[in-house]
Amino acid sequence: MVTKNRERSLADTLDYSLRESCRARNVTLKVNRAQGLVVVVPEFFDRTLLPSIIESKRHWIENQLTRFDSLPGKFDCDWPPDRLDLPGAGIFVDVHYSEISGERIRLKQREDALEVGLPVTYSNENLAALFVRWIRSIAKKSCESAAAELSAGTGLLYNRLSVRAQKTRWGSYSSKGTLSLNYKLVFLPRRLFRHVILHELSHSVHMNHSAQFWALLEKVDPDAPAHDEELNQAWKYLPAWLD
Repeated sequence: MVTKNRERSLADTLDYSLRESCRARNVTLKVNRAQGLVVVVPEFFDRTLLPSIIESKRHWIENQLTRFDSLPGKFDCDWPPDRLDLPGAGIFVDVHYSEISGERIRLKQREDALEVGLPVTYSNENLAALFVRWIRSIAKKSCESAAAELSAGTGLLYNRLSVRAQKTRWGSYSSKGTLSLNYKLVFLPRRLFRHVILHELSHSVHMNHSAQFWALLEKVDPDAPAHDEELNQAWKYLPAWLD
């Protein structure tokens, strides 16, 4: 008797990493250049179901693996992110992905997660831009709240607050009393987030970096020297895909 060879499923032929998460509610698939396919499952999930789930997403997985062969360096690692931590803003959320019909990426915020719907033909650049818009909205609220609180607590005043995408600075303070802050501050630890704001607010009294300025800054931020030193390496907290 001659038998036909059973067609091998994608799960049989593809190496993938399996992660169990106590936070996960559903099976999540993500692909990045560093790890290939990563499958995240809830605790106590029946893993015998994985081959059929992976096979049902064959077209999407193969498209993503092909896409990463030609991606620029900024999408090399940990892309797309399965978590966004914004300690400066006190926000920590998991990111859950699902495949959707249509052409537009969809993002919905839950209490402790972002639900992202990805069309088959989505652009990584468009997804990164969507994350940036969401992060900037969080940064604006967080910077407004922190600046108002620190100004009231120290008596260091400002006339106007601007939250922008500054290229080389974490913040600045103008002679007209405008406090400008970099939205990327939310990626920094809370102590550095507050330090930058206090540093710029101190310029409301001393528009320089004189001894008097540093004395004032240390008065409102006793650990200012250590924070200022740590800030020199703070760009390491930013994900590569951010720019």
